[in-house]
Amino acid sequence: MSILPHRPLSALFAALLGVALLGVALPGRAEAPCAGSFCWNVRGNYAGLEFTSLLSPPGNPCVVAWTALSNGGLGVSTDCGALFANLFQLSAYDVTARDSNVGYVAAGTLGMAKTKDTGSFWFGINDGLPPSPDARAVILHVAHPESVFCALHGGGVFLAGPKAGGGTDSLMQWTAINEGLSDLNVRALARVRGGTFMIAACDGGIWRRGNNVWSLAAPGVVANAVVIDAADSSRAYAATENGVYRSLNFGQSWIPSSTGLPPGTPINDIARRTEGPNVLYIGTRGQGVWQSVDFGASWAPFGPPLPGDNDVRAVLCAVGANQPDSASVFAGTRANGLFVSGYSTPAKPVTWGQMKDMYRR
Repeated sequence: MSILPHRPLSALFAALLGVALLGVALPGRAEAPCAGSFCWNVRGNYAGLEFTSLLSPPGNPCVVAWTALSNGGLGVSTDCGALFANLFQLSAYDVTARDSNVGYVAAGTLGMAKTKDTGSFWFGINDGLPPSPDARAVILHVAHPESVFCALHGGGVFLAGPKAGGGTDSLMQWTAINEGLSDLNVRALARVRGGTFMIAACDGGIWRRGNNVWSLAAPGVVANAVVIDAADSSRAYAATENGVYRSLNFGQSWIPSSTGLPPGTPINDIARRTEGPNVLYIGTRGQGVWQSVDFGASWAPFGPPLPGDNDVRAVLCAVGANQPDSASVFAGTRANGLFVSGYSTPAKPVTWGQMKDMYRR
C-alpha cells in the first residue's frame, strides 16, 4: 500500500466516521492463532475480501483505513481499528484525501473516483485518462493539494488539476507524465516529499522519474509496493516478487535485501514505523508478516502464521494509539480477513530475541 504519508487523511476520515459509524455494528475481536503472548486478533467480518492497502495518517494512530477488491471498497476507523465503516462499496486499490471534505480512490477498472462531501457521494473523474483505465495508486500533491497523481496499469502515470469551468472541488483533467516511461503497466507509485523524484513499480521493473523524465532503475525487478523513507529520502524500499529490494541513493539503483527470508519469497507490501525508520514490516505471500529492525538489511518472522493461506496483501503499523511507545501492526489478507497484532517490540530494539510484550510499528 503506500508511499508518501497521507497527512490530510485524518481530517477526512474523522468527518466521514462522525456520520458513517452511526448505527453500524461490526463483529468484535476474535482470537486467531497465538504464539506465547503474541496473538493476531480479528477485526470485522472481512473474509473473502482481498485487501490492497492499509493507511494511517502520521500523528493519528487511531485513524486507520483500508482498501480492498471484491467490492470491499474503502473502510475507515477512528477508534484504533476496533470498528470500521464502509464508505465506498466498489473494488479499490488506494485512497488519499485533501481535507475534511475531498478524497480520492483508485478504483481499478472503474478508474479514479472523487468525493467532495466527506464520502456520502462518489463520482468518476476520468477525463484525460485512456479508455477503460485501471487505476492502482493515487497520491496527493502536498504542495498543491488541488492536484493529485495516479498510476494506471496499462496507462502509466498521470497528474490531474481542476478542470476548466469545473471548480476546484468538482471535475478534474488528467495529463500524462510518461516521458521516457516505456512500460505503462504501473503497479505502485511513490513520490518524495518536495517532488524531486518519483518511483514507479511496473511489470517489467522499477522506474525513477527525475528532471521530468523516467528512466529504468531496476530492470526485471517486479515490485508490488514501493516506499520512500520520509525521514531520509535516500532510502527507498520495494516489496517484490522475489524478496525485498532497497535503494540507498534516492531510487537510482536497487539491491536485494532479503537476509533471513526464505529464498524467493514474494512480498506483497512493505510499511515503515514512522517514528522509528529502522523498523519495517512486510506482508508476504504464504509466509505471513516479517519485521526488520535494521533498515531492511535483515528480516525475522513477526508472530505466528495467519489463518488460511497466510497470504498478507497489506500491512500497516500505527504508532501511539494506546501509549507513546505503543504500536498496532495490522495485516490485511488475500481472503481470510483483517487482523491486528497483540504483541510489540521494545522502543529501542537491539535483536529479535529481545522483543518484549509492549508493541511496535
